[in-house]
Amino acid sequence: MSDIAKLKKDELRIVAEEIGLVVNEGMKKSELRRLIEDSDVFKNDNEAVKSAVEDALENRNKKSDQDSEIEIERLKMERIKLELQLAQVKANGNNTSFDQGCKSEPENHWIA
Repeated sequence: MSDIAKLKKDELRIVAEEIGLVVNEGMKKSELRRLIEDSDVFKNDNEAVKSAVEDALENRNKKSDQDSEIEIERLKMERIKLELQLAQVKANGNNTSFDQGCKSEPENHWIA
């Protein structure tokens, strides 16, 4: 079952727990994978393991989709914020001209 190799550590932990295996807190990814593959459930009821793995991958995809949607909304908000700032700058630019902001030095006439 090559799909197990695609799982992250936390996903392997969930799969192991779903098929009734005891998982120790400090287990590494390779240990979790070995625990699953060496289990009687894996050997005798491969469909249960396959289902748990598919659920884990589906949950990852859902989370990824949600994260993408959140990022899109964040970017939309940032764009609106920048458009508002630009509109404010343009509005302020209409109230004052550039020449008013740049005062020229008065001419110095030397009187002798």
